[in-house]
Amino acid sequence: MEIGTIEIKEDIKTFFMLTDQVPEGIPALFEELGDKLNGLDRYHLYGVTERIGEKLIYRACAKENFSGEAAKYDLPYYIIPNGIYLCIDLQNWQENIRKMPHFFGELLNNVNAKKGSICLEDYINENEAMLLVQHK
Repeated sequence: MEIGTIEIKEDIKTFFMLTDQVPEGIPALFEELGDKLNGLDRYHLYGVTERIGEKLIYRACAKENFSGEAAKYDLPYYIIPNGIYLCIDLQNWQENIRKMPHFFGELLNNVNAKKGSICLEDYINENEAMLLVQHK
């Protein structure tokens, strides 16, 4: 897979649900988020993996459609930071979901990757996802 760069020009305001059961708890987390939001079709979805101490945590995030939407669902906010990201465009992501850790490993081991970067999944549509880590 080819590694490119992309700029997120503005912070992205999302709200989320969290698990520390990575990766096995991720599908159920998105299902739970969908139940809480009465479906996910009207949302731009993201996944964020982050190391906190010795533990990995995963946030299933939905981009806020209107100000205060998180409060409506009693969910916390997470801001995806703007900046330059290294990225891999993943087609047919559902068929390639088991390869995501490998691709994130490639991104994190790139000489231009920021140490301690988040691993960001941007679900563009049902077929395409962008895998991103922060650039130095």
